[in-house]
Amino acid sequence: MDVVEMERTDEHFLLDGEEFVITPALRVRCDGGGGPLGHPVEYITLEKGGQAVCKYCDRRFLHSSHPEVARVRAEGRPFAP
Repeated sequence: MDVVEMERTDEHFLLDGEEFVITPALRVRCDGGGGPLGHPVEYITLEKGGQAVCKYCDRRFLHSSHPEVARVRAEGRPFAP
């Protein structure tokens, strides 16, 4: 299975209390950050230009060509996970 984990090429932002991950990958993996505060691994498939939400932690994954990316980059606060 060709799964891309959240890598350094992914951009992480907080905006209006929500966590956003902007990624060029079409398949991502979310574990909620791992450790005791994590959750079971969920593999998520994005469509090009699409978005998806982790069913455990509500982290939003945006494909880098999604129309909302510019707003998230402009208004969101970047952070390192």
